[in-house]
Amino acid sequence: MSESSQGAAGARSKRSPTDRGGNFFAVDRDVWERLWEVEATNRLNFISAYLVMSAGTGSDHQLSKWSTKACERHVGIGKPRAKVAIDELIEHGFSAHTEQSSRAYPQYRLQEIPSDSDPIFLPVGMVTGLAAEASLLRRVREVGDPMLLRMLVDLYGLVQIDSTYAVPISALSQVAPEDFPARKVFEIGVHAIWALRLSERLVARGDWTKPHHAKNWTVFWDRLRTLEDIGAIWYEPWVYESSDLDAEPMFPISMLTSHRSKVDPDALRLTNVLRNAAETLAEDRTYLIEMYSEDILVPLSRHRGMPGIRGVARLRIEADTPGRRLSYRERARLLETYESGYAALAREAAMGQYNHPLNTRMAD
Repeated sequence: MSESSQGAAGARSKRSPTDRGGNFFAVDRDVWERLWEVEATNRLNFISAYLVMSAGTGSDHQLSKWSTKACERHVGIGKPRAKVAIDELIEHGFSAHTEQSSRAYPQYRLQEIPSDSDPIFLPVGMVTGLAAEASLLRRVREVGDPMLLRMLVDLYGLVQIDSTYAVPISALSQVAPEDFPARKVFEIGVHAIWALRLSERLVARGDWTKPHHAKNWTVFWDRLRTLEDIGAIWYEPWVYESSDLDAEPMFPISMLTSHRSKVDPDALRLTNVLRNAAETLAEDRTYLIEMYSEDILVPLSRHRGMPGIRGVARLRIEADTPGRRLSYRERARLLETYESGYAALAREAAMGQYNHPLNTRMAD
């Protein structure tokens, strides 16, 4: 499910420089592609100015009063260079002055987004920054690579509406080590305990990668690493039903493998419950726990197939769309379901009962 299915009606019309990413704006995908095709004096300034103007729109995603001053304030483009970029946007038909527009108080009308389109939803916080920190858009301009901006926005366009609210694992993800796939540690009663490990290795696929590796993949990975360095993207470990690219996500866990990860309190709580369940099932076989100290041990019902693990690519600043809120509700339900299920499994195991499969039925 894409963000467009949730509609853009939830956008608020008022924006302030202190917004924390709760507001969002939309960019039509066709417009996004054309921005890269037309002539521009400075591509990075040109597209940055368009994003700034778009961030200043209201719920219609069209009318904006954000102009050269906003470009200078939020992104660091000097007013003379910002004026050149905005004039070129007008020249190419991406924007136009409204009848109310004046030299002192400019107002613009951006191209209308078709009602049946699948726009890219972006957080205003990407343009304005969060609290006192520099915005992501400003950091991208500081790097000086316009294609880095393309990669960032393209990643936002890939975000899917499910419990992960992340880039699909078929497009980009952190994967398990080739020499340490999912391994079954032991079985007891109706339970099987699996060892899962996440590596530093990333895998990327799909059309979205093509503009970045026309000559070689080194450029692609360098850009992706830069997005990590400026704090735009991170990776959250998730247990999946299998290692297939279309596998269903089960639940997030806390596994600090590198700077690419961060601690989520809810995922950490579930991970602790998960660990307790595995240790309780192991009984006096503590040597097994020690043997797999570098892995996360996941008890599942014995009839289930081999699980998988992925570090899903998530954007640090998220567009607070109706789709995002739906995803987070689904995530909360999953966390509650598995936390309850593993806590019950551990209680029964402590009493020597191993005949009840893990309950993963979600409450209605």
